[in-house]
Amino acid sequence: MKPLRPEDPEQLGPYRPVARLGAGGMGRVYLATSSAGQPVAVKVIRPEMAEDKNFRIRFRREVAAAAAVGGVYTASVVDAAPDDETPWLATAYVPGPTLAEAVAAHGPLPVETVLALGAGVAEALIAVHAEGLVHRDLKPSNVLLAADGPRVIDFGIVRARDGYELTGSRALFGSLDYMCPEHATGDPVGPEGDVFCLGSVLAFAASGHPPFGGAAAAALLYQVVHGSADLSLVPEPLDKIISLCHAKDPALRISPDRLSAACAPGGAEQVLTEGWLPARVAAMVTERRTAANDLDRLARTLAPARPPVAPVGAPAPAPETPVYGGCEPARSPARGPAYDTADAGAGRADPDSARGADGVGDRAAGGAGRAGDAGGVRPTAGPPGRQAPDTPAQPVPERSVAPAHRRVPERFGVGRRALLGVTAGAALAGATALVTRGRAGGQRAPRLGPAPEPAWVYRGGPLLQTPAVFHDGTALLKARPGNMICLDLADGARPKWVYEGISLSPSPVLLVHGAAVALGTGATLIGVDPADGAERFTLDFGEDFRFDQLLGGYDGYAVSVLGAKLQRRSAEQGVATSTSTVFGVDLEARRALVIPIDPEDVGIPLQPVVTSDYFVYADGLRNVSVRYTRDGGSLRWRHPVGYDLRPGLAVLGRTVFAIGSELIALDLDTGKLRWKAKAERGMFASLGAAGDTVYATGTDPYGVHAFDAANGSRRWFCETPRINVDHPIAVGAHAVHVPAFENRNGFYAIDTASGRLLWNFTDGRETGVNDWQLSCDGAGHLVAQHFDRAYGLPVT
Repeated sequence: MKPLRPEDPEQLGPYRPVARLGAGGMGRVYLATSSAGQPVAVKVIRPEMAEDKNFRIRFRREVAAAAAVGGVYTASVVDAAPDDETPWLATAYVPGPTLAEAVAAHGPLPVETVLALGAGVAEALIAVHAEGLVHRDLKPSNVLLAADGPRVIDFGIVRARDGYELTGSRALFGSLDYMCPEHATGDPVGPEGDVFCLGSVLAFAASGHPPFGGAAAAALLYQVVHGSADLSLVPEPLDKIISLCHAKDPALRISPDRLSAACAPGGAEQVLTEGWLPARVAAMVTERRTAANDLDRLARTLAPARPPVAPVGAPAPAPETPVYGGCEPARSPARGPAYDTADAGAGRADPDSARGADGVGDRAAGGAGRAGDAGGVRPTAGPPGRQAPDTPAQPVPERSVAPAHRRVPERFGVGRRALLGVTAGAALAGATALVTRGRAGGQRAPRLGPAPEPAWVYRGGPLLQTPAVFHDGTALLKARPGNMICLDLADGARPKWVYEGISLSPSPVLLVHGAAVALGTGATLIGVDPADGAERFTLDFGEDFRFDQLLGGYDGYAVSVLGAKLQRRSAEQGVATSTSTVFGVDLEARRALVIPIDPEDVGIPLQPVVTSDYFVYADGLRNVSVRYTRDGGSLRWRHPVGYDLRPGLAVLGRTVFAIGSELIALDLDTGKLRWKAKAERGMFASLGAAGDTVYATGTDPYGVHAFDAANGSRRWFCETPRINVDHPIAVGAHAVHVPAFENRNGFYAIDTASGRLLWNFTDGRETGVNDWQLSCDGAGHLVAQHFDRAYGLPVT
């Protein structure tokens, strides 16, 4: 902490500044006291920046994002005034150093502390992503170490995946040392980008230095995009966990929920206790807590450095070095509004100098507890009746007229947005690392017919990122805070029934054993009658297991589940043998058997096809692997392909289809190659199959290919505007459907017979990382989900 200066304000709304916590090129952070004597951290934007219209828009977004995000391990907004002459944002003050401070003062953290840190920050990312947001600037100075766990702070450059239009195409936001590859190359950054950054943060915490190096900014960016992380000083098992975060292809990175389970199998709350920090770092927390407990005395102690009056709108002096609790060494001045890669050749940028909404050292802008615990919040993102740009309105869920069967819901999780990986072709041009990618569009817009009008529209709470499942004229969907919803395909405007209390696992409901099966908390499987929503059964496999995701059902009474089997060191703490354990669960016998997925497959996003005999998946070593489902998962066959595979496969009859730079067809029983088709440019990225045809999306040019499933002959190719190739193709009776790249542009329908682009349906809403989820039943009904709405489109 540092004394106040003449230019500092006397009052910020109802808060009286007491000391400076940090300062930078865009603003300052103050320790302040409320009228009730509670300490808060107030982030104040410099007047000259507040005059910039675009900057104000970005600050409103930061306020809206910080206010929307809940969870124990994220910042908790107390108050805000983004439209005041001098905008400010107040959060609950968290007494504790940043991770950057702690490592600078005392060196790398112990393994147990880093594992607890990883679990807490992963939980924070789950909360961030649940709101359709991406942090985009996770780094050591944006992680506070509090007595009861870490806090992720600074939502200054958080975005809903809508690019950099406010800053110009050549501007890079964020810290270069902790940037993800897709951010470095200017591609859209989804939730997986935050996971990559978290891996770099954990590497810093465990080793004392960032995992990527380079003498100049261009060299550093090149290493981030193409190089390997330096984990030589990172001990086990952290090196393996960090490697799962650092996959270059976003689709292959570990998800935050699985990362949290890998770091703390028994749950983050079990390891984030008062003793989670080493003694020397805990002493830093105590020091700050003691100072904050007597703000009046602190004010008197620091008062001599401050003259009596300083108007709120007084002009600010030149940017100064960030100050962190009075113990941080002097650092380089923060740069301006953005780090322009055109200046990179001048030398290596300071790790914290490439910032977004501000250059402030926001070490105190943390929160304690959930967002709902902060009383008197007024985080308005503009005048009354307005919302921040590109921020979807949060609807009030409709109350169902159907009975609701209730269980205790668990803490929310979130399905994650997978993005296209960085391609191998790259070049350093001047001071900028450039990556050659497939065509981004630009072809002449096709002439499309009118999209069909929805037969009905369901409006409710946010829907999970999982496609609908069909049963006897109904569609089963999943929604937050843990609901299974049944919609009639004839009129789904209001649900037939709602079951409350399922897990938010990012996987569809399974229809097996006469029930709609979903995960509950811990290692629980819940079966619901698909006709009326009544609970049929609940199977709890106990504390030695953790179930994360349903992978498939088979034989009418069995399911395949992704999770962890725990080995107990003591009664209090468990250690996972693997974060990618696959179980074959017999619902009749009520037992779970481990299918031994190989160690190299740990962390790979498994999207298997599960049949009565086989478990078919793309493994971690460029193979298509097939295991038996009936004998504990012994290996049936493995087919090497020699290139990176996309995780999504398809099985049609007795043929397995896999994609990457080629589309290959393999015999399901033997693994022998039947045929293959090579992408002339780009890659094949997602699949769909039905009847005698297999469909694959392409990336250069964008579009959908149709192949004869028996011999691989190409039937047609339909070029489209840029599409989202990270979701399976939804195959209907007469058309296939693919989502647009920008979700505000909806999705496209393509005629299965001719390959002609038929129509484009959209509701015109941009909902961040909440993509369209498309599913068709055998009769041709299409259910299209978009954030908080589901559209029932008629048979076409």
